[in-house]
Amino acid sequence: MMEKHVQEFVFMKCLSALSLAAAMATVGTMMPVASQADTAPHSGPAQATASTQYPVPTFEGQWAIMAMDPVTVAANKALGPAARLLVTLPESLQKIVGQNHFSLSRQSGSSWQGKQDDLTVTFKLVSENSAELHISGKENHKLDLPLYRND
Repeated sequence: MMEKHVQEFVFMKCLSALSLAAAMATVGTMMPVASQADTAPHSGPAQATASTQYPVPTFEGQWAIMAMDPVTVAANKALGPAARLLVTLPESLQKIVGQNHFSLSRQSGSSWQGKQDDLTVTFKLVSENSAELHISGKENHKLDLPLYRND
């Protein structure tokens, strides 16, 4: 008789251990677990790197400059080496630069560049919503403009 109670006691211990394990597994799936991405500091939108490949439509649109009319960027329909970005500066910048239309060819996945007359113009995405426009001319004259999507 004593032997039966010992067996039941051992069985109850096993049963309660299994119940506890099942309960822990259930609770574990219901509780959120902080992943590395959750605990990492948020740095805002992804930044472009040397290997970032943005599609051409990402460059197109109105790009705002503080307290000025926006820069307009459009693309031709060509693909490959014939693809061009067509950058139009607002009138206020045209007075400074001397012209307002530029045709740029792709230099990398995030950068386009063109040379017209004595000017070199580079349009580079920093992220999908911010860009930089660099215009350099003879005698080391430079104009660097941070741009933000105006759509």
